[in-house]
Formats: sequence, C-alpha cells, structure tokens
Amino acid sequence: RGAGLLEPLMLLLGAAGSAADSAAAERAALALLAAHPSGEVRELMRASERSVEGDDLLAARGALDEALDIDAGHAELFARRAAVHLRAGRPEAGLSDARDALQRDARHFAARTLEGSALRELRRYDEAVDAFEAALRLHPWAPGVVPNIFKAERARRILGNA
Repeated sequence: RGAGLLEPLMLLLGAAGSAADSAAAERAALALLAAHPSGEVRELMRASERSVEGDDLLAARGALDEALDIDAGHAELFARRAAVHLRAGRPEAGLSDARDALQRDARHFAARTLEGSALRELRRYDEAVDAFEAALRLHPWAPGVVPNIFKAERARRILGNA
C-alpha cells in the first residue's frame, strides 16, 4: 500500500502548521488508506459510497460485508462499515468495526475519530475524549475532532459516564 508513502504523509499531517497545509497530505493519506489491489474490492467500496449517498445503509453495509469477505485485513473497509453503523444508529457495531480497523492500522485517523464518536454515543465520555485526542495526535487539523472533544467533555460534566 503506497510502498512506504503513508508514513511520511502521516508525519506531514502531524507537523502541518495550518488546516490548509494539511489538506493535500490528508487527501493523499486517505487515498493510500483506501487503496486496494483488488478491482472487485474497489468496486464494492464505490458501491457502498453510492449506497450511502442514496441513504441505503443496508446496501452500503452489504457491499462492505462482501468486500470484507474478500479481504478481512483491510482497515479502510472496517472504518467505512463503522461509519455506516454509526449513521444507522448502531454505536456498538460501529465501535467494534472502528477498533477492528485500528487493529489493522493504528494510524487510521478516521477510524480513531469513529471510535470516539461511537464511544460518545455509548455515553463512555472519558474514553471518547481519549480517542478524539488520539485522532488529533495523528492529524491535528482533522475536521470536527475539536468540537467532538468539546461535546464529549460537556456531556460528561452534565450526564456523567455511563
């Protein structure tokens, strides 16, 4: 996957001085994280994207399940399925898939953010803040992470942990 290109891109993301500076490195890192040698897996990922755009989450999950049957070692497939689970209101399944993605690639900043979102939905606010902060260590300019930390901290103050 990118013949060693991901590590320098992750270093660039971590060292970026602004969101604008990080944008190109982020796009390239996301492309490398999503890259797959199998045309069938790439087509299933595209089918899943189209299904999500059409709000057909069942079809999106089905395409990702099929892709995972082909390659259960690809972190991006788990991260995408985690996002589908979260969008469908299934935070437990989203958390499981986000963590499966991170087991396969700990540098997957979107999976780390999805982990935080699932934990927040499960009212496990301390863990959610930890996950969001870990995402920021990977990508300090990741969109939406700082507001998610704020929301989790505020919820923890008001509601406590589950």
